[in-house]
Amino acid sequence: MDLDVRAIGASDFDEFFAVECAAFSDVPTSDDRAQAEATAEWDRTFGAYAGSTLCGTTSAYGFELTLPGGRVTPTSGVTAVAVLPTHRRRGVLTALMRHQLEDVAARGEVLALLTASEATIYARFGYGVATERRKVQIERARSRFIDPVDAEVVLRLVTNAEAIEFGPVWFDQFRRARVGQVSRPSSWWPVIFGEAKTWKGVGRPFVVVAEPTDGRPGGYASYRVDHDRPGGAGVLEVQEVVAADASVGASLWRYLLDVDLVTSIEATVAVDDELPWRLVDSRAYCDIDTRDFLWARIVDPVGALSARCYPVADSLVVAVDDPFVPANSGRYRIDGAPDGAEVARLEDLGVGVGVGVGVGVDLTLGISELSSIYLGGFAVSRLARAGRIRAGSPEVLGRADRFFATDDAGPWCSTSF
Repeated sequence: MDLDVRAIGASDFDEFFAVECAAFSDVPTSDDRAQAEATAEWDRTFGAYAGSTLCGTTSAYGFELTLPGGRVTPTSGVTAVAVLPTHRRRGVLTALMRHQLEDVAARGEVLALLTASEATIYARFGYGVATERRKVQIERARSRFIDPVDAEVVLRLVTNAEAIEFGPVWFDQFRRARVGQVSRPSSWWPVIFGEAKTWKGVGRPFVVVAEPTDGRPGGYASYRVDHDRPGGAGVLEVQEVVAADASVGASLWRYLLDVDLVTSIEATVAVDDELPWRLVDSRAYCDIDTRDFLWARIVDPVGALSARCYPVADSLVVAVDDPFVPANSGRYRIDGAPDGAEVARLEDLGVGVGVGVGVGVDLTLGISELSSIYLGGFAVSRLARAGRIRAGSPEVLGRADRFFATDDAGPWCSTSF
């Protein structure tokens, strides 16, 4: 099938939105439409045409991603990936992914990110799981803390307008302090705190802010209460808890756990969430579901590997295979340390030819595996045990685990896109 992949704009919105809804078998509401139209970035949006028929779409948001060591880097947050059911398995998605990665590279962005509707789609395009998320349920009656919360933190409920004012400031402090978090475009905040019935629930959320009296950064929590669960149980659904300071976060959680007419609290949290360690009865905190969340794709290996910091000083040579973008395949020497890194592609320096263990290479892996270990959420040795990475010698795995780790909490992305 002959395809023409090209940029599409705001004037194509009706057709673009129809393809997305058909691909996901959605019957959209007016709020769905308004949210999609308000947040679209048309200079990053592409369509695949078969003749005059728009049969596939992809778009992206311009994000900053927080990296190990506290640095941030511009990245593309891929979204609206859709192919009409009548045109699947005919090369439409492959053509869109190739065009989009070329656009990301042309922008000088070293990474692309996405959240996958299915876990079997994106590895063939070089994406790898970079973070996980955990859905939990907490029994309110058994949620007593071991220690009291910080008395220097003042809580208050705020209006929608106040939340739109405070939220971006405190979220920006929060996302810069946690590896794996991304920035949020300004157009999102009226949607996040608005009346739309599409952002993780129905209707405007309640928003509580926490303001320390000693100058520390504040935070907020947003939530809804579902009073219509079977049996008449009230369930508090946490939209998000945002706090760069741990004690501010604890104060927000204590508020959420103390809301009246509620029997349980449901939330999505980091897999290394510290909340169960605050509880007298840790079994009140139940893991409902843990699965992949953020997928990453290294677009420029030299740029990406030199953008982050490494918790220990070391030098490793990694041989990377990138079938979807063969120009990325090769051997890369990473001289990393806590204050930064220098990275070189050995083929560009005229140092030997070939990819594989036995030619001075410490690790041999695919681009999706490199993308998975990039943020430090998955140990190199774990992927090696699964046969996804090969090491040049037994001692390399321990070194590589320490080298690619993060020196703080593990990576976590709390933003859906």
